[in-house]
Amino acid sequence: MTIDLDIDNNLINQKIIFKLLFSILIIIIYLKFNNIDFKVSVIIPTYNRGNLIINSIKSVLNQTFRNLEVIVVDDGSTDNTEDEVNKITDKRIKYIKLSSNRGGSNARNVGIKNATGQFISFQDSDDIFYPNKIEKQIKNIINKNSIFDFCKINVIYNSTYSYLIPNARQENSIIKGEIFNELISRGNFISTQSMIIRTKYMKNHLFDIEMPRLQDYDVILGMIPKVKISYTNEVLVDLHIQNNSVTHSPSKLKKAIYILLNKKYDFNKSQKESFLKYLKYLLKFYFNKTN
Repeated sequence: MTIDLDIDNNLINQKIIFKLLFSILIIIIYLKFNNIDFKVSVIIPTYNRGNLIINSIKSVLNQTFRNLEVIVVDDGSTDNTEDEVNKITDKRIKYIKLSSNRGGSNARNVGIKNATGQFISFQDSDDIFYPNKIEKQIKNIINKNSIFDFCKINVIYNSTYSYLIPNARQENSIIKGEIFNELISRGNFISTQSMIIRTKYMKNHLFDIEMPRLQDYDVILGMIPKVKISYTNEVLVDLHIQNNSVTHSPSKLKKAIYILLNKKYDFNKSQKESFLKYLKYLLKFYFNKTN
């Protein structure tokens, strides 16, 4: 009879241990997907956007993913940007004021160097994150074990019309696993606002401050084909193109293309030929358009 009791006690103890281990596992999973075991650093470069930046910052602070820091890098603004940022009392905001205007790439690099999160996300001072953007992308990057993830964005041009990136053709290439060929032969469809990147990698791949445009394209080309990329197939950002955006400057685009022509990426011979062919086409198109 004593032996039977011992057996029963052992079974009870095993059940208790199993339930305890199961509970611990549930807690770990909960922490993993409820923003507690890692942090996201959201970097917002800004220059004279005092009239717009509040909504941009709030769209980040209102994320369902709560464990984040917002690093606002003021690139030498001469308007009321600092006063507007200071109106927000959230302790997750870090405001860095640069002494002079050196461009968005330099401002992003400053933000990257000051980031303390395990992941980095980029936002612009006139764009809006959807509330679940970071949460959805973090889950995807963890599930896919990728270096960086990008999502679909809604591009709003001068508040008059909009379109989606990636478009249908580009999404078809993504589904087929041909994202690299699409990027080098037909151009970029991954903007900084759509990306979340592991910080350890981003700190070693900063933006080229000499690039007046296509900075995101340059960073992505430097990653491919070395790293694993994942895609969150959902619109999670409203990207606004203003009248004074550098996107309207063909001269800056041509300068950026010339810089890309002289860069050395980790491409094989056929990939390089495809990439150069695309750049020459783009250069010719804009040259004919503006002359």
